[in-house]
Amino acid sequence: MTSEIMNINELIHKTFSSISVGESKKAMDIFAAWENVLSKIRATNHEANPNEGQNLIDHTRIVDLKNGVLLVEADHPGWISLLQMHKKFILKGMEMEIPGADISTLAFRLKGKRGDLYGGDENATSPDKVRAEIEKRIDEEEKKLSNQSFQAKNSDEIQKTRELPPELASIFEDLHKTMLTNSEK
Repeated sequence: MTSEIMNINELIHKTFSSISVGESKKAMDIFAAWENVLSKIRATNHEANPNEGQNLIDHTRIVDLKNGVLLVEADHPGWISLLQMHKKFILKGMEMEIPGADISTLAFRLKGKRGDLYGGDENATSPDKVRAEIEKRIDEEEKKLSNQSFQAKNSDEIQKTRELPPELASIFEDLHKTMLTNSEK
C-alpha cells in the first residue's frame, strides 16, 4: 500500500481548482436572494414580531442546493416551523429572484443535527412523528400481549381448579400407570 504525499502548494491548488467562478457566483446569488426573500416576510397577526423576516435571516443559513432541494439550517425548531409556514412564499420568491436556480423544494435541519431533515417532502413525515407512531404501535402490541398472558394465566388457573369427572380421572390414572410400567420394562 503506497500513500501519496503532496506538498501544501499542490493540495491548495488541487482544492481551489475544482471551484469554478460560475458556481461561486451562483452560490452568492442564492444567498443574496435568500436574504431578499426572507426580508419581505412580515408577521401575519398584529401581536407578532414585525421583524419576522429579519429574525429568520439571523437564525437560518443555506447549507446546500442539490437536485432542486435547498437545504436550510436553523438554530431552533421554532424557526423551522416558521420557514415551513412561509415555504410557498419563499419558493415563489426564490423563483422570481433567480429564475435559473431550479429550486423545487426546501428541506430543513436543526443546527448540529446532521441527519434529521424536516419538511423536504410534502408527503414525508418528521422523524418525531414516525417515532411516536412506532411507540404507539409498540404500546398497543404490549397491551394485547399482556391481556393475552393474563387470560392464559386465568385459563391455566381455571383448569387447575376444575375437577375431572370420576370416570375420566380413572382412565387417565390407568393410562399413567401403564406408561410407567411399560417404561420400566
